[in-house]
Amino acid sequence: MQTLTLKAPAKLNLYLDVLNKRPDGFHNIETVFEKLNLFDKITLSRRKTGIKVVCRHKDVPADKRNLAHRAAQALLAKTRPNAGVQIKISKRIPVAAGLGGGSSDAASVLLGLNRLFSLKQKPRQLLEIGAKLGADVPFFLCSRSRAIGRGKGERLTSLKVKSKNWYILVIPRGLNVSTRRMYSALRIPLTKRPAGVKIVFRALEKGDLTTLDRYSYNSFEPILRKKYKQIQRIKKALKSYGAGATLVSGSGPCVFGVVASRKEAMVIGRTLGAKARNWQVIVASTFDSKKEE
Repeated sequence: MQTLTLKAPAKLNLYLDVLNKRPDGFHNIETVFEKLNLFDKITLSRRKTGIKVVCRHKDVPADKRNLAHRAAQALLAKTRPNAGVQIKISKRIPVAAGLGGGSSDAASVLLGLNRLFSLKQKPRQLLEIGAKLGADVPFFLCSRSRAIGRGKGERLTSLKVKSKNWYILVIPRGLNVSTRRMYSALRIPLTKRPAGVKIVFRALEKGDLTTLDRYSYNSFEPILRKKYKQIQRIKKALKSYGAGATLVSGSGPCVFGVVASRKEAMVIGRTLGAKARNWQVIVASTFDSKKEE
């Protein structure tokens, strides 16, 4: 095998509670991850030596700043130091939006190189590398579409998908949000909030959007709403057109609304896309991992 192409799915955080700062500089969190049927395309090709990243998107670096590059470097240094690979990334997931595109690309590189070079690395070995690359990478190495993430996000409890949700993703154009600055601005309360992570998971299993609306949570959202008025405008717009739960994903700035059917999602998506030219609007649904196996 000389070339291999994989899909790298986006993710949402349907619940994200930042608990405290760890001695290693990361933060302990509780989150509910969900993969979406919105993908980057990763094409891996053998080359004689070195790692080369090719991507047309102007905001995606082609050097060691790219997480996919670092993933390839870490895995090949451990298993096949003389091997070379070209990583072509075709971007569809918006960059730096809270949708995990870079982490998903990195995870796909780990999974793909393991197949392309027959490295015979076990899942736990890939997870060890992924956890060092970034907090979201282990989730994308997980075979399930939904999982609770704890620790810095690498301790995963995966669940089978029993229901499918439809989402309207709205990303304000030109709004750059630094994850590092968001964590710096975060003021973690001393009193522990009631844990909603399990309630959110059960609501997802049952397709209970009312409960999901009540208990979905993101520690970063109050900061984002206060700092960027567009975030609140997007949430109001999604609600006014009939979306159930609305929430920021990750550290933003993507805001998503949840609906029960494709028809609802398409109608709201078309309406918002036509009325707000400064917003990128994408309709997506829960990723069905079984169809991709």
